[in-house]
Amino acid sequence: MSSLAAARPARARLGRWPYDDRVAHLVLLDHHMVPTDTDITGWIDEANRRDALAVRTGALFPNAAPAFLLAGFLVADTLTLLSRRLTDGTGTSNQTRGRAGGSIRVRRLRPTMLADAADIDRRAFSSPWANDTTALADIMIATPFHRSRSVHVDGRMVAFSISGRAGRSGYVQRLAVDPSARRCGFARLLLDDAIRWMQHRDVDHVMVNTAADNRPALSLYESIGFEQQLGSLLILERSLR
Repeated sequence: MSSLAAARPARARLGRWPYDDRVAHLVLLDHHMVPTDTDITGWIDEANRRDALAVRTGALFPNAAPAFLLAGFLVADTLTLLSRRLTDGTGTSNQTRGRAGGSIRVRRLRPTMLADAADIDRRAFSSPWANDTTALADIMIATPFHRSRSVHVDGRMVAFSISGRAGRSGYVQRLAVDPSARRCGFARLLLDDAIRWMQHRDVDHVMVNTAADNRPALSLYESIGFEQQLGSLLILERSLR
């Protein structure tokens, strides 16, 4: 991905959408930024120069979305934002249910393991929301500090997570479990690891988002203290042809 900058401090990264070179992926680098018409026109022009057929944004906070909607973008997906204060020393629960059987091991998710993680991500999320290896690598560097972990059963990766930290804010950026290993407690195990990592680094709140209709994920996050926030996050898209 390459970085784009306007005259004012409105920054974005424009790359390709995972598994679809025809769609440009526009990610704002500051969630608090409200882009201008000039910003958005410049990003669209750059996508046109790259022969993209469409531009699709990353998850936009409510303050940024209206400018894109006025520029002709349409809603592609709606996400629910959840937040949890980290005011005590508790995590979630490090107990797995053992349904998967075998030897369970939590390991660091290394760059050489991203192909296996991308395979899990593709099985866990329906098209077009799956991440490839490039997208997962970008997620790892999206925050100044990150922690990436994977769960292995008898040597086979079955789940992974990527979490980040910026100042005193924490983010669960990606969490995926292979469909064959769901309801074994692996998502909770990874969340526990991420939250404890953040607590040890003085993070005071952690945020996560998930599809508004993903009831199992919402139930999991709410069961460990996350609360839904006002306003939805939007992924927007505009056709260029």
